[in-house]
Amino acid sequence: MLNWIIEVSLRNRLVVCLLSAVMIVMGVIALSRLPIDAFPDTTPVQVQVNTVAPSLSPEEIEQQITFPVELAISGLPGLTNVRSVSKFGFSQVVATFDDTEGIYRARQLVSERLMGVELSEGLARPQLGPIATGLGEVFHYLVTTDDTSRSPNDPMLRELQDWVIKPELRKVPGVAEVNSWGGFEKQFQVLVESEHLIKYGLTFDNVFDALTANNRNVGGGQVVSGGEAVLVQGIGLTTTIAEIGNIVIATHDGNPVRVHDVARVQLGHEIRRGAVTADGKGERVLGLGFMLMGENSHVVTRRLKERLAEAQKALPPGVRVEVLYDRTDLVDSVIRTVEHNLLAGALLVIAVLFGFLGNLRAGLIVATAIPLSMLFAGSFMLEAGIAASLLSLGAIDFGLIVDSSVIMVENCVRHVAERKGEPWLETIRNAAIEVRKPTMFGELIIMIVFLPILALEGVEGKLFRPMALTMIFALLGSLILSLSLMPVLASLALPRALDEKESWLVRLAHRAYAPALDWALRFRKATLTGAAILVALAALTASLMGGEFLPKLSEGALVVNVIRLAGVSVDEAASSNTQLERLILENFPDEVKRTWSRIGTAEVATDPMGVELSDVFLTLTPREKWKKARNQKELSVELERLVKDFPGINAVVTQPIEMRLNEMIAGIRSDIGIKIYGDDLETLRRLSDDVQTVLKGVRGVGEISGEQITGQPVLQIKVKPDAIARYGVSTRDVLDVVQAVGSRNVGEIREGQRRFPLIVRLPDAQRTNRDALAATLIPTAAGPVVRLDQVAEFVPTEGPSTIQREWSRRRITVQCNVREGDVASFVAEAKRRINEQVKLPEGYTVEWGGQFENMERANRRLMIVVPMALGLIFMLLFFSLGSVRDVLMVATGIPLGAVGGVALLALRGMPFTVSAAIGFIALSGVAILNGLVLVTFIKQRLAAGVPFEASVREGCRVRLRPVLMTAVVAAVGFIPMAVNTGVGAEVQRPLATVVIGGIVSNTLLTLLVLPTLYVSFRGRRTP
Repeated sequence: MLNWIIEVSLRNRLVVCLLSAVMIVMGVIALSRLPIDAFPDTTPVQVQVNTVAPSLSPEEIEQQITFPVELAISGLPGLTNVRSVSKFGFSQVVATFDDTEGIYRARQLVSERLMGVELSEGLARPQLGPIATGLGEVFHYLVTTDDTSRSPNDPMLRELQDWVIKPELRKVPGVAEVNSWGGFEKQFQVLVESEHLIKYGLTFDNVFDALTANNRNVGGGQVVSGGEAVLVQGIGLTTTIAEIGNIVIATHDGNPVRVHDVARVQLGHEIRRGAVTADGKGERVLGLGFMLMGENSHVVTRRLKERLAEAQKALPPGVRVEVLYDRTDLVDSVIRTVEHNLLAGALLVIAVLFGFLGNLRAGLIVATAIPLSMLFAGSFMLEAGIAASLLSLGAIDFGLIVDSSVIMVENCVRHVAERKGEPWLETIRNAAIEVRKPTMFGELIIMIVFLPILALEGVEGKLFRPMALTMIFALLGSLILSLSLMPVLASLALPRALDEKESWLVRLAHRAYAPALDWALRFRKATLTGAAILVALAALTASLMGGEFLPKLSEGALVVNVIRLAGVSVDEAASSNTQLERLILENFPDEVKRTWSRIGTAEVATDPMGVELSDVFLTLTPREKWKKARNQKELSVELERLVKDFPGINAVVTQPIEMRLNEMIAGIRSDIGIKIYGDDLETLRRLSDDVQTVLKGVRGVGEISGEQITGQPVLQIKVKPDAIARYGVSTRDVLDVVQAVGSRNVGEIREGQRRFPLIVRLPDAQRTNRDALAATLIPTAAGPVVRLDQVAEFVPTEGPSTIQREWSRRRITVQCNVREGDVASFVAEAKRRINEQVKLPEGYTVEWGGQFENMERANRRLMIVVPMALGLIFMLLFFSLGSVRDVLMVATGIPLGAVGGVALLALRGMPFTVSAAIGFIALSGVAILNGLVLVTFIKQRLAAGVPFEASVREGCRVRLRPVLMTAVVAAVGFIPMAVNTGVGAEVQRPLATVVIGGIVSNTLLTLLVLPTLYVSFRGRRTP
């Protein structure tokens, strides 16, 4: 079959060239259409269910909203996790589904279940969150004013954001949601004076009913007269403060009692659950753009900027929008890293080819395989829906891709140099057929070693599967080209007569290799013993190396997660954040470009934080301007030292995408999360404190933070049943007053297309002073007038500020980052200490989550699939070599390669990560290819009747050049990735380090150890 492909290609050279041209055109079109992103999106299939109840406490939110929603969505097909958070005025339930479930099917299933949820009267219906992922938050902007007479968070700015800017941006294709955060949401407020109600014999219910009944429009169908149909419309909407005040509630002594007789009508703002500050200058209004799941972030962000510029034209003079965070900056930085890696790698590979082949034409022929394989891969990437990112196109090693073409063209060059009168095409044909087996089996083996990566699950699977598929596509293209186009180009471009003189590089290699080989064959026991000792040392070093899931990807931005005591007000949190921003800007003027803080929860609560939680975002200047740190890791450490002494806060430094992904995947924002499950919140808090105390003594610990689940000041107003019975007051009359402390929604006011809530509440005097509230008079329909504290007991207490649940069990999470050493060693030590020092009550359990959980899952999966892949490789080797002994000898390349990979990792101080594991997987393919090329040629010499030791020596001599070429081009192709310090290069560095170190050791040891093994165990028998 392979012979036939080569022969047909050489007989139809024009057709092969034309088909290659077609492939080039298709590849260029595919690459131009490929979506571009920084990293693969690792977010699982999730559906958020958000419910707002502005005045309810966390416990009431849990009982009235969260529990019924959790109960409704449990048992759905494909459901893998249900977690929830209940906070003041807000509930969020997050349902995570198996990756086989599509996002739209999952949302449909959840929507159907929510239709059957019955909530208490007056509560809003649960709403699904936007169809966005952890990478979906691509755009932040501020709405500001240059008018010094206006406040920076003037209600007008929030109104413009909600009704002018937001509708414009939501028109952009690919946008899932545009969110508003901070500022004051405009409300029409009716502040009822209970004394005036009593004066006219009215109750709160009378006010509620009057406002609801006198603020609506109706349709009356149509009136037909004289053949003409006239639409009938009843107009009763109020649109101004005056009209609201003139609504009649009842009559008293024959006179109408209007709203303005018993209340003051004014413009105000909603109860705030969040705020935004920026640049140390106080509160601002923030807008956030979310990308629809599966869209191209580069394209969507560009469209948002263009549409924002259009929206600016519709804003009043003096109002402007400023872009704070733009995902295209990160994407462009990562793409620059990818371009540098690809270009530098390609140039290094081409330089090595020229150096070894000593022939410009031969080098150019092999070099053509680089862009052609990349274009071939691009076509398949488009069909498979793989974006061009750091871990797809950015992880391609051109050295691996051209290996088969190197072997093919090198053999053609050798045959042409040794040609003695045979026909030209016959020479090329014989040369190609001679190496067809190692060429094909070598590429297939390298493809097979990438198959285990496709079996990875969860975050690691989504992160590295695009890389594996891209490499498999490129290697498949390279294999096809090596059997078809490479022989054709060799026949067309190589000179008919070549000088047998080798290049200086090859001569130098032969001069060094010959005596080394003689020594190895003479002292076989010493050679094999030395190799075994090196492998044993590498195994020992590997066992002592630490492990972590992935290196941190540098995003070019930082986030400080700030935690305060529960019960802090929005105004106090905003003031504190402003001071923190000023402190950061003053201490890092050369490193930090802008700062802005998000406090609490936005309008659409994609990030459900309480007021005690804040995220302080920092955009960074170009690294060459930095003076206080050389890299982002050092800057994070310096920032931690600065904020550690800031009063009243506990802070953790992370990055925007990293934070969102960790939170969406596990509800955890740090490297490690220790989840404690139980029923009693006070017991959970105590256990959390105990765990934090233990963690502080573990070496390498970074910032530690425990969730603030208790400590929220609560004023419970308990109805006294005996008192209300004695005074003839109903429970409803009492609770109406309590509800009016917050607000009671009774309708909406329309101003053109804009709509604003109409609410009823008590005046500020009763809302800010407990004694004034206790003295509030309660009007009743029956007539008695009593003070609130006569029929209700005021009980100051502490309640939960947040209630976290997972699978319907309450939990608290202790989070920490690891600053020194590796995550695996840290977790092992922390687990041991916690098991010894923290005693769990009956019914309480502990689970470990975060990045460590992902690493353990990846290791378990690789322990299963890697041996299966190796078994498949051994089968291919057996088909190629026909001898189990030969297969085992060729397979020694894997441990010999691991020696260098482990050594270089240790020298560079890198822990074992999933990225490094994938490097070892890729290395095993290259390691086996070298041995396969060598053993195949030796067997061919033996089959030709050459004496045994002469066959071994000739095989080593003749195949030295292709073995060195395939190894060196594969190694130098990874050098740019190994040394790059650009944005996103961190995840590629361990992979490239392993491959480079492994190829060096494998090549050096294979060229000496394999011939020694062959002579020692094959004796002088021929195959």
